[in-house]
Amino acid sequence: MVPGRTYGNSCGSKWPCGFGIQTFVRDDGGYTTLAVVVALLVSLTLVFGTAAAHWALARAADVQEVADATAMAGENCVAAYATVTQVLDACVLTMGLAGAVVCGAALVVSAIPPLQAKAAAVMSVGKRVLEARRSFAASAAKGLQRLEEALPALIMANSASCAAANSHGGISYVGMAVPFPQNSESDFSFMRDDLDADEMKQDSEELAEASARKEEAHKRASAAKEVAWRADNIDNPMCMRSRVTRLTSLGDDLNPFYPAPDVWEFEYARVRARNYYACRYADEHVGGSTADELQRSAARKQFFGYAYEVMGGMSCVDTDEEVIMDLDELPHRTEMVYPTRLYTDVVWPCTDEEDEGVTLHCSLDCPGALGAYVGNASLSDIDGGLVRRCSVCLMDAQAMGNVADASTNINNGFEHYWRIVVEASREYERARNDEIAAERDMRAAAEKGRSAFDKAMEILTVNRPKICPPGAWGCVSVVCRPSATTVPTELTASFLSGASLPAGAAVSAAALAPDSSTENNTVLARAFDGLRSQSGNLALDLVGSVTGLWGDLLVGYGSAYGSVVDAGERFISRVEGVFGQRVASWLRDKLTAIVSGVHLEPADLRLRKPVIVNSQTVLDKAGLSNVGKVRELVEELPSSPQSLVALLRSRIVERLGSGPVTIAELPIPGLEGVSVPLTIDLSKVGAS
Repeated sequence: MVPGRTYGNSCGSKWPCGFGIQTFVRDDGGYTTLAVVVALLVSLTLVFGTAAAHWALARAADVQEVADATAMAGENCVAAYATVTQVLDACVLTMGLAGAVVCGAALVVSAIPPLQAKAAAVMSVGKRVLEARRSFAASAAKGLQRLEEALPALIMANSASCAAANSHGGISYVGMAVPFPQNSESDFSFMRDDLDADEMKQDSEELAEASARKEEAHKRASAAKEVAWRADNIDNPMCMRSRVTRLTSLGDDLNPFYPAPDVWEFEYARVRARNYYACRYADEHVGGSTADELQRSAARKQFFGYAYEVMGGMSCVDTDEEVIMDLDELPHRTEMVYPTRLYTDVVWPCTDEEDEGVTLHCSLDCPGALGAYVGNASLSDIDGGLVRRCSVCLMDAQAMGNVADASTNINNGFEHYWRIVVEASREYERARNDEIAAERDMRAAAEKGRSAFDKAMEILTVNRPKICPPGAWGCVSVVCRPSATTVPTELTASFLSGASLPAGAAVSAAALAPDSSTENNTVLARAFDGLRSQSGNLALDLVGSVTGLWGDLLVGYGSAYGSVVDAGERFISRVEGVFGQRVASWLRDKLTAIVSGVHLEPADLRLRKPVIVNSQTVLDKAGLSNVGKVRELVEELPSSPQSLVALLRSRIVERLGSGPVTIAELPIPGLEGVSVPLTIDLSKVGAS
């Protein structure tokens, strides 16, 4: 072809010199080399152009993802703080429960006479637990307040560090999350209540004092009863029962054996004696070969009849409200005959002796009864001068007093053992009434103790704290690319002109939401296991098992708070020795009823996790407009992420210091002088 010359083609069109269809398509229908080169050039231009556009669009969207991560990082600090408050609140509450329950157990122990001496030690433990709780609650409140003051800086530092950590590929991000509310609105007054053991301690002391008096009186009563039981049943060398067996034909049904004082009553001795005298009276036939024998026989007859009658008039009242032992000795001396009907009954026959006058005899069979029978007289008539004593049979008050004299004053007589029973009954009556009075005082003190325990539990049942730290409503994050970023041109410079990604910003927000999958989380169980590993062996006795009680309460605290109630009930029910102790049984039942009826608000121990929310939701709760606040936050952001993180970390150190921070010292209930520091490690907060 000649330059400048026009050639025609088959379709009649004109092509510039040298550029016809043949330039791209050969005569055989294939593509020319030039066509392939042009196609490759266009394809590469499109590929690298699309890559550059994709890079720019992806990096432009990344700022929103970084903003989301920054908001989550800030709210993560609030979530960690929420877990700390859960543990501290649970410790304060369960220490209060443990202390109150131990004091309640001390009240029950105070009401058990054999154990009342140990009550002071148990009460001392409970009191120390409550005192430790008060000290711990105060220190925990200060620690939480201090932590909340630093929480905004912690949130911003952690979030700023997260934003800075996402810088890569030549793109720098600077930003942080701002908590709302920005200042603490928590009320820590719940940790400063009036729960102490002073009132229960005083009631326990009164109860223990009355219990000691009851125990002493009970011992005296038991000793007196055993003495009487032995006199009635156990030969030493003889007893009432063996004398009845020896002197009468009564069988075991009317003369039973009682093997122990616990199955014996004073009334049984009275009944045995009445049966004995009834039989002796029936068996006694007045007679004798001599006047002396006749006199003794007649006197015995009257004595047995009298004894049977007065035994029927005696009584033994032994109840829980009153004890009256109306048992008396039988007359065995002359002066003891005078007040009885043995002295005044007109039962003795008299004869008229011409020389001596009217004479009283033991019987008309008396050898001295020679005159005519003129009626009966009493022994008192002799002393009154109305009749004379028979000089043969010598029947008078002294003779009547001699009937039981020997059998009362030597240890082989029935009346000897009956006198022991009577004397023991008087001591028993005094002791039992002292015991009843002491138990009455115990009941009054126990009622006061129950009221004090109820008051303590009421203090613990107030609503749990509503903590509102900075960030409780959520965190709003603002992240920006502070300057334009050049699109990489290493591969596209030959095909595209230079381009840049402009500066940009994004807003996000996160708030805490309970994680339902952690409803039964074991954060408190793990906390207790950690404390136990630092405190050594916790297996102790009743006093020392306070630690185990606290562990049960702590681990059981939460949505399944019924186990807290069960732990308290089990501890009080472990107090042994209440069987047969009415006040102790009553008090234990009342205290366990109070524990089981306590209306503790279930603790929501589900872990709080940050979730992305609409930033307007958080700002609305804070009473702020979206646009205005975001603009302020963007304007306040520095251009260097490193300087922002450094500034925020300096604020944390300024408020909390560097290294681990101790929130409070947790004393271990039941372990004197053992406490575990509760610390948080801030070394990684704000670390990029």
